[in-house]
Amino acid sequence: MMVIRFVSFAVVVGVVGACAAQDGRWEALPSLPEAVSNNAVTSVDHGDGTWTIYSFMGIRPPALGLAQATLESRKLDWPGGVWEPIADAPADSRGRAKIAASAVTVAGEVYLIGGYSPARNEITEKRLFRYNQDTDDYTELAPVPFEVDDTVPAVYQDRYIYLISGWHGPANDNIANVQLYDTHLDTWQQCTPIPGPFDGLFGHTGGISGDTLLYCDGAVSNGGFLISDSFYTGVIDPNDPTQIAWTKRPPHPGEPTYRAAAGQGTLDHGSVLIVGGTDNPYNTSGGGYDGNPSLPLHQVLAYTPDSDRWTVLHIAGDKPDTMDHRNLVRLGDGWAIVGGMTSPQHATATCWMLTIEPCRADLDEDGDTDGDDFQLWLDAFNAGEPAADQNNDGNITPADYSAFLAGARRGCL
Repeated sequence: MMVIRFVSFAVVVGVVGACAAQDGRWEALPSLPEAVSNNAVTSVDHGDGTWTIYSFMGIRPPALGLAQATLESRKLDWPGGVWEPIADAPADSRGRAKIAASAVTVAGEVYLIGGYSPARNEITEKRLFRYNQDTDDYTELAPVPFEVDDTVPAVYQDRYIYLISGWHGPANDNIANVQLYDTHLDTWQQCTPIPGPFDGLFGHTGGISGDTLLYCDGAVSNGGFLISDSFYTGVIDPNDPTQIAWTKRPPHPGEPTYRAAAGQGTLDHGSVLIVGGTDNPYNTSGGGYDGNPSLPLHQVLAYTPDSDRWTVLHIAGDKPDTMDHRNLVRLGDGWAIVGGMTSPQHATATCWMLTIEPCRADLDEDGDTDGDDFQLWLDAFNAGEPAADQNNDGNITPADYSAFLAGARRGCL
């Protein structure tokens, strides 16, 4: 039996960066019938192991403006289904298609919010709709007080919908408002506004974990639609969800993002995923406001509020880098990304499922990876016990040491 000895766990963690292990994998889902980006996406868990993904509207290549925006919407029943058409999403007040809308699921019901028509005068949608899954139609609900597109939505207590900042068409500028919709009462309230940037953001990303909201990056309207690297978390008062205690945090690792896909919901340990996007803001075509082409980032991040920790994830698979997203939605044990833009004026019809590796390095199952876990792994390795099989290949070999190091580096997400 091989015996491995180490001076300390700190030394082990210090050499983790040399490991090339993967934190997850991309697997192809059925492709859409046609390429689309900036589509509003959500999913519904039917409670029996089956799910449905919904994709509403969006913009088709070459993504040059009004002519390519579409009201066509679709659903994918998973597993085993293919994309099928559903009723077109409601047009705006002028009968035109919209992009930059948000779709969320609350208590099994699908809601469609905001968006704008990419016409000469961009008009933000004020109306809120519920998509009725059984009858394939839409019910109009209470309008958004300060209409927004390119916003960050978040669902709280399976009852409330937050809209965090966004572009406000009537003012032709961002707003700092945080708005709260109560699905039980069909009413809106204004919440503690975001503290920065001072004039708000559009195309930013974020989500919610427990009682903590988060948003980051996006574009600021002052100074020529520049990328922002700001990052804030906000703790919700559960007794009054309009009250949010915001805190500014340091920027995340990697590049700031614009129109990335953020997870609706969290991983097991409360981590929010953020995938792709670009670091060069643009309008509809993928050509940057600065005159340079916007290119998608090869970047997958996870933020865990409980430990205030960012993790850069290394994902296996052939998925192309993409931008021009709205959401990353739950699908079984993984996360689905639907369409997107692979380069300026080039949308894609491909859809992918991201599965994150489990936290095998947490051998004592206390929610973190530390020296205690290393000692347990070492004991298991020397005893030939299954817990030592960190790469899950059915064998206990020195390769499991590298796999343990990679798991310790990543921690529990």
